[in-house]
Amino acid sequence: MPTVAVKALKKGVKKGKRSGKAATTLKNNKSTPNTMTEKLKGRDGAPAAKRVKAGGRGVPLRKIDYKIDPSYQFSEAPVEKVDDPSNFHPKYFLRTHSKNNDPADVQTQIWQCSFEPNQEKANSMTNVVATCGGSSVCFINVDDGEVVLKYNRSTKTATAGENLYAQVWSTLPLDDLGIKTMNILAAGGARSTVLLIHPEAGVCYQMFRTVPNRAAAVVCALIFHPKKATWLFCGHEDGQIQLWDVGTPALPSYEATAVHLLTIPAVARDVYNLTFSCSHDMLIAGCDGGLFGWKIDMQKIEANDRLERTEFMLPEVDGNGSVLDSVCMLRDDLLAAKCALHGQIYIFSLARALKKRALNKSGAQYEAPVTQDMMLKLRWSDTDNYYMNMGVDPRSCILVCGDDKGALWVYDVADYVTGKISSPLSEGPELPQIEPVKILDWPELEDAEVEKARKLRLDTYDIVVDKCAVSSGGHHIVAVTSNNMVCVWKRGKEDDDEDN
Repeated sequence: MPTVAVKALKKGVKKGKRSGKAATTLKNNKSTPNTMTEKLKGRDGAPAAKRVKAGGRGVPLRKIDYKIDPSYQFSEAPVEKVDDPSNFHPKYFLRTHSKNNDPADVQTQIWQCSFEPNQEKANSMTNVVATCGGSSVCFINVDDGEVVLKYNRSTKTATAGENLYAQVWSTLPLDDLGIKTMNILAAGGARSTVLLIHPEAGVCYQMFRTVPNRAAAVVCALIFHPKKATWLFCGHEDGQIQLWDVGTPALPSYEATAVHLLTIPAVARDVYNLTFSCSHDMLIAGCDGGLFGWKIDMQKIEANDRLERTEFMLPEVDGNGSVLDSVCMLRDDLLAAKCALHGQIYIFSLARALKKRALNKSGAQYEAPVTQDMMLKLRWSDTDNYYMNMGVDPRSCILVCGDDKGALWVYDVADYVTGKISSPLSEGPELPQIEPVKILDWPELEDAEVEKARKLRLDTYDIVVDKCAVSSGGHHIVAVTSNNMVCVWKRGKEDDDEDN
């Protein structure tokens, strides 16, 4: 594998092109050249049931519609197996989240990455990936490795320690038919802060805190309701999950008020990940203490009734219980889950598990056993480190998870999903662990800035891959790390890049 040169973002952000669109317009603050404008007023969020003190919960300040968006239509792209899913090579290694623009910063941890939804083509993504870590959010074009937009919380509105740990995209319909839409990104983290960003306009237009009276509260996970584009679920470090309606901003003023709708009480400790199954109307949380799902009934939310809860009972491995540090939907009915210290990744059908559920002894929740003969098991690292998040592409059924050595474990499960290979996913026989089609090792890096600063090489210490994302069709893998690196891998031969 050839040496890869590290590109460090210093001060300016070069304007780059997004797929099918003109260059992103950057509205600049005088204090932070070439970065994003903040169009926000300090808010703690609107109350939700009756007017109470700031930060409380009371009657909404605006009318809430407890119905599915009129423009929503369920669709799932057919599985398209790719040729040679093991053939990825390192394309760009970027240092973009540096503290104080230090080009040799190897300490800032980048926690999340996710591709932007394509507003013009359902079930597909653009060439822009968002990453969050430290106090900033970056938007990067994976085709040329350019940072097209950067938002940095190191401004007058930010305080020390307001790091960002979670992010999620949503496509907001601007009319009932969904003909006009806008993509927004929500990012959250320390001090329970949630930011709403409209990248196309280069604007961070809203900021609110989910727990305004607790400075130590942390947002660990975010997901928008797929059928209600403005409903944002926020998972917290204390195990609580809150639901907020962030509203559709009135353009061009970007006036919007976030309204608290619901708090799901903690049933376990940290909420590490949230995902959603549309066909089951189920919010799924991977927690420190178990894997849980809630039936999201809008009428119950409106009436403030308790939501139906199911715990998915996964097997223990060598006495290690269920610390679910990564969950994601491979397909709308197929959940991928990773338990810390298990050394494997599980994939199983929600429908099959839910058929076997029953009320527990207390009657407080359902329990759904997920047995060995129901799961496809993927062999993964035997590390004792936590918090390494998977990424999937539902179309190609490529699943990727990094480890604590900087390597990416790549799995091609398309044939198991379609039933071409009989497995528990098609109610076939139990299979031994599935091997990755490729383990992409950390490449040799040419890092001029680190050498200039006389710092230790990146591979001197563990390189923890915190999150992976896979583009539509499995053309790119993006991984973000504990040492301030955004790693872009491209499928295909390196010679093809040189010819282009």
